[in-house]
Amino acid sequence: MIIFDGIALESVAPVMVEDIRVSPIALTPVERPRALRFGSEFVRMGGGTRQVSITFALLEQDKIARSEHLLNVSQWAKTDKEYMIELPTDPNRCLFGVCTAKPEPSTRQWFESKLRLVFTCVSNPYWTSKGEKSVACGTQFVALGDAPPLMRIERTLSGAASSQSYSNGVETMTFSTIPSGDMVIDLNKQTAKVGTADIMQYYQPSGSFLIPRKGVQTITGTGTVKFKERWE
Repeated sequence: MIIFDGIALESVAPVMVEDIRVSPIALTPVERPRALRFGSEFVRMGGGTRQVSITFALLEQDKIARSEHLLNVSQWAKTDKEYMIELPTDPNRCLFGVCTAKPEPSTRQWFESKLRLVFTCVSNPYWTSKGEKSVACGTQFVALGDAPPLMRIERTLSGAASSQSYSNGVETMTFSTIPSGDMVIDLNKQTAKVGTADIMQYYQPSGSFLIPRKGVQTITGTGTVKFKERWE
C-alpha cells in the first residue's frame, strides 16, 4: 500500500497502481570557473529535491462515481506541507514530501491507466528510518546510513544549570544558562528550546554548533541523544 500522512491511497479510492518511481536526489555540483584554461574547478557536490511519481488507473465506468473517487484522491494528496510517504518496497524507511502534481483525468476514457500523482521531497530528500534510536550522552554509538542523521539532544532540568557544554570531539557548543524544563537542542536546524521558549540567547558564539554525522561517535554532556538514520 501507498501511505501518505498515515492514510493509504487504496483506502480512499479503488485505484489500481501501475507504477511507482522514486527519483534520485537531484545533484547540483558547485564549480569555480578557471580564468585562463578551459573547464572549471570542482568545489563540492550539493543536492536538491527528489520526486515520487505514482501512476494508476481508476476503472470506474460510472462518470459520477469516478468523479467522486478522483476528488477523494485529490483530497488525499495534500499540498499544504510535507507529510510522511510510506511505500510498500521499504517497510523500515520513509520519505517526506508534498504533492506537487495531481491527475489530469479524461472525462471520456474511463479505462485510462496513466493518471499521475507527483510528490516532491523538499526539506528532507533522504530515505529516513521510521524508528528512532536514543543513547545517553557520553556513550559511544553508531549512526548508520550514508547521509547525516536527524539528531537532537533532549534533557529535563528540575532547576536552571549554568555553563553547560556538549561536544562530539570536533565541535563544542556551550550555553551560559539552561533554564529548568524540557530542553531540546535540534542539531540539524541549530535551534535550542526549553518547552516553547527559545534559549539561543544563552549560546556562546565562541563555540561551534554540533554537526550531525554518520558513523561512530560520542557526544559528551548531560542528556540523551536521539537520532534517525538516513540514506540517499
